[in-house]
Amino acid sequence: MAKALIVTGGGSGIGRALAMRAAAAGWHAHLGYNTGADRAREVAAAIAAAGGGASPIHLPLGDPDRLRDAVARLADGEHPPTALALCAAPAPDVLAFGKQSPDQLRAQFEAQVVGNHVLLAEIWRRCFRGRGGGTVVAVLSAAAGTRTASHMAGYVAAKAGFEGLLRAAVAELGRAGLRVAVIRPGHVETPMLSAFPALALEQARAASPAGRFLTPEEVAAPLAAALEDPPEPQMLVELPLPVPDDRRDDHSRKTA
Repeated sequence: MAKALIVTGGGSGIGRALAMRAAAAGWHAHLGYNTGADRAREVAAAIAAAGGGASPIHLPLGDPDRLRDAVARLADGEHPPTALALCAAPAPDVLAFGKQSPDQLRAQFEAQVVGNHVLLAEIWRRCFRGRGGGTVVAVLSAAAGTRTASHMAGYVAAKAGFEGLLRAAVAELGRAGLRVAVIRPGHVETPMLSAFPALALEQARAASPAGRFLTPEEVAAPLAAALEDPPEPQMLVELPLPVPDDRRDDHSRKTA
């Protein structure tokens, strides 16, 4: 079977970088988007111009019924998915703990936990299970790690829930062939940074070991490698982050 990959958030940031890299390696990239249809179409056109295959697909993580319908179409289509990359997440609401609203927390959990559960469960049922398994790569966040970020309660809690969801999937489906690898970056030069004050970002860049944040392409590289050489099933594998070896004053590589 030909290699085909669903990438959530495939129109920008890490998802875009991963889709471009995977397409160059012979994967057909299904570019999942919620509101970024134009961006997804632009990425698909760029991949096609480079000789690869890609197609935009509406994957609203906050709408389970539409997710199920989209997966059904992909499963019955010309390029049924053989792998899944979970890269999409709502931008954090940068607010004090007591000012995070219930609606803001719900929006994070509906996308990162409920939506990803529906998507992965449907992909498993329709695409992976019958062929003896499949590979999932996912983007977690250092914000929900041992040095938990402040003023991002909804985002942090949802990322922690997302990780728990993946661990539960491996515990139940690993013996049947589900393979999961994750990466846990800190700040990455993506459009999501627009949620943060500019001064705070410049201070954080200056404090970074290389004087800059990671690029989407740098984070995508180990994810793409895991697609080509999947981890063993029955365990969640955490991929190492690249170590920047230069200091860059020019941040022109930000993803639009």
